[in-house]
Amino acid sequence: MRSTPDLRTLRRRLAPALTLAALAVAVSGCALFDGPSVPEPTLPRPPEADIAYGPATGCPEGPDTPCGGSQTLDIYRSDEPGPNPVVIYFHGGGFVTGDKIDSISANLQELLDGGWDIVSANYRLTGSDGSNPFPVAVSDAKRAVRWVRANADAQDWDPANVAVMGHSAGGNLAGMVAVTADQPEFDAPDLPDELAAVDDAVVAALALNPVSDLALFAASENLTDWVRQYTGCTGDCTEALARGSVQTHVDAGAAAMLAMHGVNDVLAAPEQGVLVQEAYEAAGIGDRFELVVVDDGPEEYQGHRIDYERFAGRFLGFLDDQRI
Repeated sequence: MRSTPDLRTLRRRLAPALTLAALAVAVSGCALFDGPSVPEPTLPRPPEADIAYGPATGCPEGPDTPCGGSQTLDIYRSDEPGPNPVVIYFHGGGFVTGDKIDSISANLQELLDGGWDIVSANYRLTGSDGSNPFPVAVSDAKRAVRWVRANADAQDWDPANVAVMGHSAGGNLAGMVAVTADQPEFDAPDLPDELAAVDDAVVAALALNPVSDLALFAASENLTDWVRQYTGCTGDCTEALARGSVQTHVDAGAAAMLAMHGVNDVLAAPEQGVLVQEAYEAAGIGDRFELVVVDDGPEEYQGHRIDYERFAGRFLGFLDDQRI
């Protein structure tokens, strides 16, 4: 496992993997989003679940029925006395599927033991009918940050220490939140005044196997339709793909970020992390970005799966280092 790798060396190593990525995805198709063969043990669903942070509260059939996402969240509480720092977690699923239910690894108990509360947030998913296109999911993620900060007193949270975390598409959202603070183009039109008045900046982002570059994510024909669905784009989508990519928005105000990629990940190849790292360096804040490439240990964790058991302590250390 390597941190902050030499960029040229990494590109040379990745070239064969990137060449094969489209073929691998084409063979596997959407099954790559079905999750690992052995499911990750998750924390029990907390008592405080399905709390609305926006008006889209899910399916009429019930909260456990996937129906295009929702603006709801679950709260996992630390036993440490507050006010506690908060990390908001966004699930993966290619922007078109997935749910907060059973998305929090049991190994993230280490964050709770370290005094961090975890908020697992749903967001609206893009439908094949064109519903909820970009930047709806980003707007929802930023709205969740504002909701947490606006309700900090009532929830015994520290509003100065709010971080974000996500896997795959959720890693893209965590990254986008980290680099788009106070950019009104990503605010929802229905954002109420009481939330619009609250800062949406975060102190840190953990981007885990993030599909941070949409052009590379869409390299396979199988995924191209999904990404076009998410961006709402037809024809030449170069600009739309760039708008949804994390590195496009990096400036001197971007939050600290740790990006973790598996060396053989065909969906979120480390090259995507390199692009974000270069953007941080170009903005003069290279010291705020850490790229971790997992190239050892079990093969599944060198792909599109996170070894939470191994890295939960590192995630906690990174979050603690960024606390104000």
